[in-house]
Formats: sequence, C-alpha cells, structure tokens
Amino acid sequence: MDSRLDRALARWSLSDARPLAGDVGARQYFRAAHPQLGTALVVLHPLDAPGKSDDSYFEFRALQAYLDPVLRVPTIVACDDEDRCLLVEDLGDDTLESRLVAHPEEEQHWARQAGWLLATLAGPLTLGAPPHAFFMGRAFDQAKFQFEWDYCRQNFFRDFLQKDPPRWLERMMDEAHASLETRAHFFAHRDFHVRNLMVHGDRLVVIDFQDARRGAATYDLASILYDGYWDWSREAGRLLVGPLQDELGWNHEALLEELNLSALQRNLKALGTFGHQLVHRRKAHFAPAVPRTLRHLRSHFQRMNHQDGVLACEHMLRLAEERLLKG
Repeated sequence: MDSRLDRALARWSLSDARPLAGDVGARQYFRAAHPQLGTALVVLHPLDAPGKSDDSYFEFRALQAYLDPVLRVPTIVACDDEDRCLLVEDLGDDTLESRLVAHPEEEQHWARQAGWLLATLAGPLTLGAPPHAFFMGRAFDQAKFQFEWDYCRQNFFRDFLQKDPPRWLERMMDEAHASLETRAHFFAHRDFHVRNLMVHGDRLVVIDFQDARRGAATYDLASILYDGYWDWSREAGRLLVGPLQDELGWNHEALLEELNLSALQRNLKALGTFGHQLVHRRKAHFAPAVPRTLRHLRSHFQRMNHQDGVLACEHMLRLAEERLLKG
C-alpha cells in the first residue's frame, strides 16, 4: 500500500479506506470513512519521476478553483501538497452513464443540463480565462494530434485490429489536424463524456478535468454527442447541440463542418484508448465502446458522403466483433 495513504488516514482522521476503480490515468482513488462527512475520497496523484516532473496535482487544484464558481465540480475538503494528496467530497457512484442506463426516460433532462455545460465551457469559461493561464497555453496542436493519431494507429489498428490504417485515412487525418489546429480558441474539458459527469441530486458534476486545454469549439460536443458509452436519441442530441450553437452564433452548416472534423479526431483518439485498455490492460468493460464508436465513425463518413470511409468502418466493425468474441 502507498505510504501516502497511511499518512492521509492519520492526518484527516479517516478509516476503512477501500480502493476504487480509477480512470485511465495514474491517479489512485480510495473511499474512506470521515468523522463529519460520512465518507470522502482520498486521491493520490502521481509523484515526480526521476528527471520528469508531474504537475497533474497542481493543475487539478488550479482548474478546480477556476471552474468552481461557474459550474459544479468536486469540492476539495483538504490537501497535502508534499504528498500530492487530496481529500475530496464523495459524489457517490452514479455517473451519467449509469443513470441513463437505469432511467432512460430522464435522457432529455440530463441532455439539457449537459448542453448548458457545453455552452458554459465554450462561452464564459473561454472568455473569462486569464490571459496566461496554463490550460489556455497548451492546445490541441499538430504535436498533440499527431501523438493521439500515433497512439490510435498502434493501440487500435495494429494491436487490436492487427492491421494498419488505410493510407487515405492517414492523409485525411493530416488535413483534419491542420484545420482543427487553426480553430483551437476555446476552453475544452478534453474528456467530456457520460462517465466523467456525475449525477448528484438534481445536478451534473463535472470531473476529470485536469487535462483541459485550448481546442476547437466543438471538441467537447463531439466527445459526448458521439460518446463511446451512450447512444443519444435524436431529440437529446438536439438538446446537446442547441445551447452551444446559440452561444457561438454559428449557422448549422458552419457548426456541422467543424463538428465532423472534431468527431473524426475524437472518435479515433478514443479507439486508441479502448484498444490499449482491452489489449494491454485486459479491461473488458471497455469492449462495448468499440463497436459503438465505430458506428459513430461510420456515421461521420456517411454525412461526408465518403464511401471509402463507410466501407472501411463496416470492415473494422466485423474485425472488431471477431476480436471481441475471441477475447
């Protein structure tokens, strides 16, 4: 057990710490009994490695302080900078994904709230960002896009599908990355999906925002509208899109043009993550996200009237289903 957890339990009078499944990052989460709150979460962020600093702890704290006055994020109860350890309010286990599975009739209600969040990220939180804020200084640029495409090529295509991506897709993504880099002017959560939104009472709470950066206006919309974990109804989709479109003042054609680019990039990035989790970390709960994301990808090519893309996605769907059946 990490000695930092022992120190946290003693420092904050906690007991009965139990590990929780974390996200795909290196943070460790523990739910512990708290004398006043009932339960709280201990979050251990990575420490600096030899020759390489890790600022994720301090970035989380700074972003939490920036976001907290505007939208609902987890409350930091206490912190220890030396141990890179946070005591955070316990929001429970009700993600938006689990809530939608249990209560699909509530879909439009939560889509309306998520739509408001999207507009808030692209509007007030973009306009209000300090000029030299670290999260606006880092961007979805060519280097970041290339890293994510390389990751997808290796983890999804080569390791999971056991084939290389088609050359035309390589060329298409080069063009998409170049275009999206010029559009990176907005605050982007960077991982805005139904597993990173918690249902707490009658509100959505935004979590896992420490990687926020400057991106295209439609990046977060693409993340949740074409989510690997949920298929939105058409009406719910309109509720997600509408507030952002109103905030931007864009017509439908302008929004759709950029959204297609963002969705292509985001879904391919997500497939890289799913491939890595399935092949290298043996996390089977990511399996349903692969065919769902490939169907999203096929829909983008259908809107673009790109027949090669549609056929490639259908082929990848067959390969993925065979791979998943084999385990």
